[in-house]
Amino acid sequence: MTPVAVRAGRMTADTLVGAVLAETLLAPDDHHRVLLPKGRILRAEDLPLIERARPSELHVVRLDPGDVHEDAAARRLAAAVAGPGITVHGPVESQMRLAADINGILRIDVARLDALNGIPDMSVFTLFDGQLVSRGKTVAGVKITPFATAESNLAAAERICAGAGGIVRVVSFKPMRVGVLVRERLESSAREKFQSSLQMKVAWFGSSIIGIDYVADDVDAVTASLRRLVGGADLILTAGANATDPLDPTLVALDRLGAHMERQGAPAHPGSAVWLAYLGEVPVFGVAACGMFSKATVLDLILPRLFTGTRVQARDFTGLGHGGLLSKDMSFRFPPYGAFDTVDS
Repeated sequence: MTPVAVRAGRMTADTLVGAVLAETLLAPDDHHRVLLPKGRILRAEDLPLIERARPSELHVVRLDPGDVHEDAAARRLAAAVAGPGITVHGPVESQMRLAADINGILRIDVARLDALNGIPDMSVFTLFDGQLVSRGKTVAGVKITPFATAESNLAAAERICAGAGGIVRVVSFKPMRVGVLVRERLESSAREKFQSSLQMKVAWFGSSIIGIDYVADDVDAVTASLRRLVGGADLILTAGANATDPLDPTLVALDRLGAHMERQGAPAHPGSAVWLAYLGEVPVFGVAACGMFSKATVLDLILPRLFTGTRVQARDFTGLGHGGLLSKDMSFRFPPYGAFDTVDS
């Protein structure tokens, strides 16, 4: 890439066509109106506009053999970076925009992202790994910083991206059948609010509720409900158990059924008194009923992981402590069900 300053009187097709404009040309009578943007590969039809701008000196860049213009380079880089669940748009002002094609969890290969940005001229910037994103959400930008880059730089970037499904991807949610067991003594109006909130959350993940059992505080009743729900559910949500009481009817019923308790409690607030068990391969996630009403508790951090179909383990709770003081500042961590709701207003 060779920079050239072309003086007035020498701005002809021979000196300019094919060169890259290194500065934005503005209309002399209106400095807010762009005649030609920087980065443009000049064509013969651009000469009247250059003449109209009346620059005394025009800065351009001539591409050397092996150079790749920023637009073409950005397209190639974006194609290499984008993985499943990503749609690529652009370029606009030589920047490609990567957007979520589905509702899901954004996954960034941070190590490879760092390596990529260590290559001269490469610039890829993203949202945080693990964020919840809706379809259409911009999750990353891709560009090269100069007007052109060497083919060797671009090839090195493509090698880093190769073979692992891209650096930026969105993990989709799997449609699940959700069973619900509630031991709270909820009045009819509270039940309606509870069910409406729960259905809204489950629907956002593309899943459906197959049944809600309201049961007494009785081990036999809870055991029967769990046995019935596990026969047709991919996920069971429960409310009303006391996670700190070893003799709580729900915990005793799970033990009767041979469940494996994965984790009790979470290093986050609000919603720390959660627990996760497995009846065979079916996760049973326990929360307080108030956690169903809110949209910003530990429930809403763990649900997305469960709805990807992966097995959530005790170590997945451990990392909740960093950023676990849940408030409006943490709204980006939660599914966009609707208006943000938190105990910390």
